[in-house]
Amino acid sequence: MIKAKFQPVVFLVILLNFYLLAMPNRLLAQDSFRLSETARFSFGMEWGNLWLWGETLIPAGGQPGSASKIYAQTDLGIDQSESTGFFLTSTILDSHLLNLNFLAYSPTGSKTLTRTVRFQNKTYEEGTQIDTKVDFNWSRLNYGYKFTVLPELWFAPKVGVHHLRNTTTINGSTVEEGLISNTRSLDGTYPVLGLEARYLLPLGMDLGLEMEGIHLITRGYLGLVKLNARWEYHPEVALMLSTSYRVVQYLEDNQRLNNEWTYSMLGWSAGIGFRF
Repeated sequence: MIKAKFQPVVFLVILLNFYLLAMPNRLLAQDSFRLSETARFSFGMEWGNLWLWGETLIPAGGQPGSASKIYAQTDLGIDQSESTGFFLTSTILDSHLLNLNFLAYSPTGSKTLTRTVRFQNKTYEEGTQIDTKVDFNWSRLNYGYKFTVLPELWFAPKVGVHHLRNTTTINGSTVEEGLISNTRSLDGTYPVLGLEARYLLPLGMDLGLEMEGIHLITRGYLGLVKLNARWEYHPEVALMLSTSYRVVQYLEDNQRLNNEWTYSMLGWSAGIGFRF
């Protein structure tokens, strides 16, 4: 009677062993999830710090005398701040690269003016305490075609477009209206040419270089250089560490006195991406 109680258990063990021997493929590692057999996608986020320096000239309606050149660090007290980015990359038929990136960056500054400045027809006198915020929304879309040089090295010429929205807000007492919040937003769009190169390393790691830029003669220029290291420690998850330098000049050419700004940004970021 005692042995009979264990017979069902013995039977299940024998059945399980038979199943495992008869179906060996079920023990093999499964392929990572893919949304499409012809394309590979990756979506992720990046967090980091950027240091900003540059200058801006923002008149009111093109009126001469309504603005003076203002320097981000010495006049506004802006230095560095955190940045957040999103990216969606795709590789189609193993050769076509389509990438979308977005960067949000909002450095702030607080400064007692050491000289009198004018911003959008408002005068801030020497000795005035001002608080400033500069918002950047930087989007870029590019397409590249990949050429394999060596099994571990490839490069891809690129074409793309960058769109920037720059919003500057100065809070402080003005000669004309007293304490006000003075804000101006400007948009700039730049077609770009570029190059991406990537060197593959063992253990799912690789090193990458991205370069993009354009000079529009009368409308300003834009340049971007980014170095990054990536570790794909899981078929569907990758960790990234990057350093980048960006420079942009925005010029209007439709008024007697035009809005303009020139900024440079240098910094680093770390991120995570999910492949599908």
